[in-house]
Amino acid sequence: MTVWYEVEDALEKIIEDYEKVNHLISAFQDERTRLIGLQKIGHINEASLELGSGPGNYSRLISNFNEGPLVCVDYLSEMHKAAKKRNKGLNHHYIRGVFEALPIRESSMGFTTAAFALRDSLNKPLAISEACSTVKNGGRFLLIDIGKPDNPFFRGFMSVFMRFVVPILGGLITDYGHRNPWSKLYLTFAKLPPNIVLVSIVRQHVVVVDRIEKIFGALVIILGFKSLD
Repeated sequence: MTVWYEVEDALEKIIEDYEKVNHLISAFQDERTRLIGLQKIGHINEASLELGSGPGNYSRLISNFNEGPLVCVDYLSEMHKAAKKRNKGLNHHYIRGVFEALPIRESSMGFTTAAFALRDSLNKPLAISEACSTVKNGGRFLLIDIGKPDNPFFRGFMSVFMRFVVPILGGLITDYGHRNPWSKLYLTFAKLPPNIVLVSIVRQHVVVVDRIEKIFGALVIILGFKSLD
């Protein structure tokens, strides 16, 4: 629980710099991976759910593909406040909640997605189970996140990058210095399962139709759908 509260506190502090630093530490691939995932999913005209909606940057991108309402779930009220300001006028609805106990009816969504969010959960298998449970039969699921490469060499490189390089980059472009909120991202990375295990967890709940890795597995996109059977 201590780790989760540290991450929550860190996220509240970096809202204004959230996107700027995320672009940099992902080598400007974060928005690209979101777009790749949505292009794979295609057109949506149903109620959809975004988990860990944050300041609304992904929400706005989803709306370019989705003609239906979008439910945005995030634990931090300050993130919702930023998202509402950014996406005023769009058909978005905001709910405060945690991934392990989603306040969403089962099988109610035609599309559920999370981008760079589920890694912050306390119990990742439970969070993924909850996310997939919201998808109705025939619906689609899209998970995008920082990956933990299956290759031990690249996994070790990512560990060093997240532990030491990310806080330095965050400090260089903000006023926080080396000891800044981005140092907490390593805590969530350390608890991530390797990509192959992550896919197997998702596969327990939906049919996985594609797995795309970028930067040698440092970013992972998982697409699935809920069987009609």
